[in-house]
Amino acid sequence: MRELLWSTFLPWARIPGTPSYRTVEAPADLPGYHPYAGDHELPGATIDDTRSRRVCTRILAAEPERIAEAAALLDRLDLEHGPDPEAWHAVGAWFAAREPDAATPSLALDLGLLLGRRIVDAREGARWDADADSVQAYPQVVLGATVIALPLQAVESHADLGEVLTTGLETVEHDAAAEFTAWLEETLAEREGEVDDDEIAWMLSECGLDELPDEARERLEARTDPSSG
Repeated sequence: MRELLWSTFLPWARIPGTPSYRTVEAPADLPGYHPYAGDHELPGATIDDTRSRRVCTRILAAEPERIAEAAALLDRLDLEHGPDPEAWHAVGAWFAAREPDAATPSLALDLGLLLGRRIVDAREGARWDADADSVQAYPQVVLGATVIALPLQAVESHADLGEVLTTGLETVEHDAAAEFTAWLEETLAEREGEVDDDEIAWMLSECGLDELPDEARERLEARTDPSSG
């Protein structure tokens, strides 16, 4: 009930008792590092979509500063961090081998943002975006409507960051129009009668489309035009 009241009436405030970033002293193995001190909960600790959007916005606003901090730290540690899978495999292995401490949440955030930035910069049209379907505040990297990387979650879960980078650089943008048209062709081929408007509306919704693609519209018009044979 306490969480519900706070999220409903004071959605900009951090819920008491939830983990948050805070000012901490960098441990000896992170020379010169200044941990993130944003006064909000971790991206995985937000509990409603309003709060998640606010926290995600704050995280992305801090991205330039945080990726500079992460890049400088990796430079001091002689760890490469360009858009190279082997380099990020090594960064991920180093992070996974560290004993968790008070600086770990900040470090995970910073490495995730830096990895995501490498993907965004390397792919034309890629960008950061909030996850509209989640109550958590993790930024994701998207290309068009296709999610191509979840870098912050990948760092936190000790995934192979080299594979995450490769996937982000190679994933092809989802073509919803082509998917719908192929599905429509298959459906029409199986039916003796016409596909009714309600089913077409449902198929469009399933593909994330608001209107018929031109190719699908032409296919339907050709099917109902007597002169088409």
